Amino acid sequence: MFSANLLIVLIAALLGRLLSQKIRQPLLLGELVIGMIIGNLGIITLTRTMEDVADIGILFLLFAAGLSTNFEEFKRVGKSSTIVAFAGVILPFILGYGVTSLFGYSKIISMFVGVSLVATSVGVKTEILMELQMIKTKVGTVILTAAVIDDVIGIIAAGMVATIAIKGSIAIKEIFSTVFLSALFLILSLTLVVKLFKKFSKRIIKIQNTADILLLGLIVALFLGVIAEDIGLSIITGAFIGGLILGQTHLSRMLLEHVSLFGESFFIPIFFVTIGMQFDIGAVSSLGLFTIVLITVAIIGKVVGCGVGARISNFTGKESFAIGVAMIPRAGVELVLVKIGLEYGIISSEIASIILTMVIVTTLITPPILSIALKKLKSEG
Repeated sequence: MFSANLLIVLIAALLGRLLSQKIRQPLLLGELVIGMIIGNLGIITLTRTMEDVADIGILFLLFAAGLSTNFEEFKRVGKSSTIVAFAGVILPFILGYGVTSLFGYSKIISMFVGVSLVATSVGVKTEILMELQMIKTKVGTVILTAAVIDDVIGIIAAGMVATIAIKGSIAIKEIFSTVFLSALFLILSLTLVVKLFKKFSKRIIKIQNTADILLLGLIVALFLGVIAEDIGLSIITGAFIGGLILGQTHLSRMLLEHVSLFGESFFIPIFFVTIGMQFDIGAVSSLGLFTIVLITVAIIGKVVGCGVGARISNFTGKESFAIGVAMIPRAGVELVLVKIGLEYGIISSEIASIILTMVIVTTLITPPILSIALKKLKSEG
């Protein structure tokens, strides 16, 4: 059964890519659309095993993104990325909380919905930046760095809301611990660990077997991903940092070629097709006013918030717009938040469905808009 489902997903991915090429859109858009079609026609059912395979795809994608990122540029845009991230967190939260309150929901549910608008999906923007070969540009680096910061803020915020809802108070020690360990992990990884790997990589220069080098790279990415997950971050954040570290060694080019080939030909397409499969057309056809308003403020919150943050950081209007659009899609943190909310009875299935609809809609609309915005920047640059 799994083999047959896997075959269908891979065929869907290929058809999606051919469709995207035909209409000159990012490859992932076609994968999302075809995934949406096969999911709603009931051709296959998304299983836990298929979701696990898809999770490997996002690991490959973020590891490749780290390998492709200009490390010096990454360090230079730290301040700008922080401003963009915080501006893109504050406004969506305020809008989400305010709108939910206006529709008569309780304070805790309003906080829950507000937090669900905070984080951003790294996968969508990463794929487009790599496809357009803009991942090493200043704009591309700011987008990725801000997304990593968003991930940290989103996870901490989600933990705070979940704790308040379950215990009725904020666990200050746990929050401080997560913030401290996250900062320590990022600082050590981008300073001491980078230096250690530069020295270590010179000692294994005699390794000629490409498979062994790829295996080593994946071990590093997964090892850092596990550490990141243990301290409360996302595993994909660790994979990105792992790629960033190995990208500073002489192994970077060889690793990137094979990670990209292996990921793009199997795991990454599965990830985007399965995301599309989760989109319920029936649910969208019966959208209520609250859902429509929430999706609207989810989009406005990121475009305006991150866009203003980018303008404050001296980016041009078109660059700021591209950065804002790149931060629109949601996933990861929101899905975890929904799972926690349902498990502890914090939210109803109705609120969960509304948040999931927002996640899928923002994921679907971003690729064509971001692609156009980035192509304009690229042609002008």
